Amino acid sequence: MNFIAFAIENPVKVTVAVFLLVLFGGIAYLSTPVQLTPDVIEPEITVSTLWPGASAQEVEREIIEEQEEQLKSVEGLEEFTSESADSSGSITLRFPVGTSLSDARARTSEKLNQVPEYPDDASEPVISTVNANTSAIAWFILKPLPPTHEDLRNLIGLHPELAAPLAPTLDRPGRIDLARINDLVDDHPVLETFVLGRNNPALMKKFAEDFIEAEFERIPGIANANVFGGRDQEFRIVVNPTRLAALGVTVDALRAVLLGQNQNTSAGDIQEGKQRNVVRTLGQFQSAVQVEEAIITHRDGSPIRVRDVATVGISYKKPSGVVRQQGLSALAVNAQQSPGTNLKAVMGPARQELDLDGDGTITSLEVAECERLHGRCLRTVVENLNQGVLKQKGVYLEQVYDETLYLDSATELVRSNVYIGGTLAVLVLLLFLRSLRSVLIVGVAIPISVIGTCLFVKAFDRSINVISLAGMAFAVGMVVDNAIVVLENIYRHHQMGKAPKLAAREGTQEVWGAVLASTLTTLAVFVPVIFVQGQAGQLFRDIAIAISCAVALSLLVSITVIPTAAARLLSRRRGDDEGHAANLSVSNDPPSLPSQTDIEQGFGIHGLFGLMRLGSWLNHGFADGMKRLLSMRGSSVIRLAIVFAFVAGSLGLSQKLLPDTEYLPGGNRNLIIALLLPPPGYNVDQMISLGANIEKQLARSGRRQRPANPEFLFCCKRTQPVHGSSFNRRIAVGRADSDPVKGGRFTTWRYSDCQPGQPVRQRFKRGAHNRH
Repeated sequence: MNFIAFAIENPVKVTVAVFLLVLFGGIAYLSTPVQLTPDVIEPEITVSTLWPGASAQEVEREIIEEQEEQLKSVEGLEEFTSESADSSGSITLRFPVGTSLSDARARTSEKLNQVPEYPDDASEPVISTVNANTSAIAWFILKPLPPTHEDLRNLIGLHPELAAPLAPTLDRPGRIDLARINDLVDDHPVLETFVLGRNNPALMKKFAEDFIEAEFERIPGIANANVFGGRDQEFRIVVNPTRLAALGVTVDALRAVLLGQNQNTSAGDIQEGKQRNVVRTLGQFQSAVQVEEAIITHRDGSPIRVRDVATVGISYKKPSGVVRQQGLSALAVNAQQSPGTNLKAVMGPARQELDLDGDGTITSLEVAECERLHGRCLRTVVENLNQGVLKQKGVYLEQVYDETLYLDSATELVRSNVYIGGTLAVLVLLLFLRSLRSVLIVGVAIPISVIGTCLFVKAFDRSINVISLAGMAFAVGMVVDNAIVVLENIYRHHQMGKAPKLAAREGTQEVWGAVLASTLTTLAVFVPVIFVQGQAGQLFRDIAIAISCAVALSLLVSITVIPTAAARLLSRRRGDDEGHAANLSVSNDPPSLPSQTDIEQGFGIHGLFGLMRLGSWLNHGFADGMKRLLSMRGSSVIRLAIVFAFVAGSLGLSQKLLPDTEYLPGGNRNLIIALLLPPPGYNVDQMISLGANIEKQLARSGRRQRPANPEFLFCCKRTQPVHGSSFNRRIAVGRADSDPVKGGRFTTWRYSDCQPGQPVRQRFKRGAHNRH
């Protein structure tokens, strides 16, 4: 091939091409988004509607059926499912893969506008394209600021009896652990002031939604943030039925007056000379006093006001869910990543890296400098909130879950496999070829192909994740195959006495067709995976791209770089001319190599310490056995019997050794999620009591076995959907452990340890498939 000869005659051009490929491959690797797994996007739209106080049957009859009647004719709809629950209902619409979510959302909104009417107390439907079951990349707990060491010492001065109980807490460096103080509240109620804090986080849900959730969603790469737990504020009018009866006022009359007066009315406009004045009647209530002074009716010439029959004020709704962390009431805030973004860039540098001067304190100037260097990210935003508006409120955000930790460990494991696989491949080549220059020629194919693959991963708009890295690790052993075939044939021509350039050219031209055929068979297996639709195609597309590109690059390397390097690295004796027979050798080999018989019979380094002798014996034995088999009478029948035996044995062993099947292998995130499903009818208070009992048992177990163990205890029960996902009659308790092995000890917990005799089902989830 002229292409091979051109590469051999132009080594500088080949070297420059290799440098450029490695350079741009490295740049592509640094700029490619880093994720745990590939984005598996299902075109789904969720329509959620709230109707407080309504039963599931009412929600289905009054809302869901009306919406289904309109949504079933949405263009491109593949299937839809609905779910009705107390006070809420949701419909999930699924579209074919490749459907534009923005177009589908517009069509869905258009159909929803055709719903005739909704109940008076029902909220407007919310259309969401974010999958609520998508795992959050981070969880934060909003909790009270703990007291300082000085505050505790001052308290001990007033209450000396607290010196002994608080001594272990004061001896620990860093921030005071509120959970340990909370354990002492039962015996020392004076500590309850510190536990409750200046503001109760459970009553700050509106504040968290307005400041924390909104701040998170403004971060580039954050698709959605959710606030869990807490209680919403409401304007409450508590009617006194005795006063109503005494004054002869009905609830309907009170309701009609409040609805009629609590509105602004347009009165048109008045023309005065050159001016046009718009007239409006302002009647909406602006304060509780205005509501109290509203007149319901008159009795005997005296007005009856709202304050005469009811108590008016701002209060909090009944809790529909609760979040507790280490025994403390709190709020949980999570953050969900946008598809196609870099997880490491979204999260930002580790918290210890924010402390630029290393003094143990993160200042606002250090956070601003990190934001300038790394951009606006989640960790810098959290530090800004903690040092700003949250500190003023007496609370702070504590991160209890970070997906980058698992991402780093998973990618580092796969990346180390790439390095180890490449190193082992080079060592095996060195062991069998016994030539440093030959190994160097073959070894360059590994980094060139793997690094160059990153350029194609970026070009296909994919991400660096455990799937694509696994494909690169798998390709490490495949990319050297073509290089070994080409080099071995070049080396054979070299031993025949040909000059290095001639041996490289003729040796490569002889086998390039076979190498091409071998590469095409591999590509024929993996390239079709790229075009597979659905979840499987999106999940395995990265590994197909990685392997296909790496193997294709190895083909180009084997017919260009390998012969070019071999022509320069394989040496010839002085005085030999190219094209003439000469006694050629590899420069780093000894002047006289042992004969092939000596190598096969020896036990030294050239005989690979007896391995060559063993291999020769097995080779000759197998060859002799085949000769006898082929020379026997009826050998055709015997051969067919052998083939049948091997096929049947392979199928039988494959069936027997077939492992259990699952969608994805489980991973260890050092996180345990326990889900309890109580009997129907349990109220929120009873479920909170159940969760608190479980929480105490797990907390004591953790402190007894590992005093400094970080833990995340999360208890939640919701009666309304969050973007289509409802948590009805469910208690979730999570536990994080710093030890991946000892984390499993908590799965031996039994519910009977907390409250025996209760018919409560339990289920533990551990690893990569948990849902928070």
